[in-house]
Amino acid sequence: MDVLPFYKDSFFCGLGRKDGLQLKMMYDKGIVFCDVNIDKRFEGYTDVLHGGMIFGILDVTIWYAIFLETKKIYMSRHTEMDFLKPVMCNMPYRAKGKFLKIEERDFLATAWMEDRNGELCARVNAIFREAKDISAARFIDKFDFSNTSPKIKQHFYSLIS
Repeated sequence: MDVLPFYKDSFFCGLGRKDGLQLKMMYDKGIVFCDVNIDKRFEGYTDVLHGGMIFGILDVTIWYAIFLETKKIYMSRHTEMDFLKPVMCNMPYRAKGKFLKIEERDFLATAWMEDRNGELCARVNAIFREAKDISAARFIDKFDFSNTSPKIKQHFYSLIS
C-alpha cells in the first residue's frame, strides 16, 4: 500500500488548505482510496453530506486511478452519478476508484463510496480525456511528495523524464 502525493492547491487533498478536506489518498493493487469523515460544514440537508462534495471526492479519486495506470494528465469529460444511500456528516466512509479501460480517446474509470459496513452509498462512472496545453513539469511541481515512497515519486516524475 502506498501513500500518494497531493496537489498542494487542491481543496480535497492539499494539506495547506485549512478550508479543505485534506484527504490522504492511498493506492493498493490497482485501487485508489481514501478515508472520509466530513463535518457539517458541507451539509446539504440535515446531517447529510452535500452531493457535490461526494462527487468531488470521487472525481479526485478517479483522476488518481487514471494517472497511476496511464501516466498522463486527464480531465473529466463526462460523468454519471448514482446516489444510492445517504452519506452522513461526521461518519466514516471510504472512497475507492479504479481505471477500467481505454476506448479510442476516452479513458473510462469508476469510483464509489462505501460505508463502514462496505455498503455502496454513491458511485460515479466517468470518461476522461487527455488534457491539452498543460506543462507536465509545472503540473508535477505542484505536488507534495513528502510522504510518498521513492517508487510512487518516480512514477509521477516519469511523466517529465
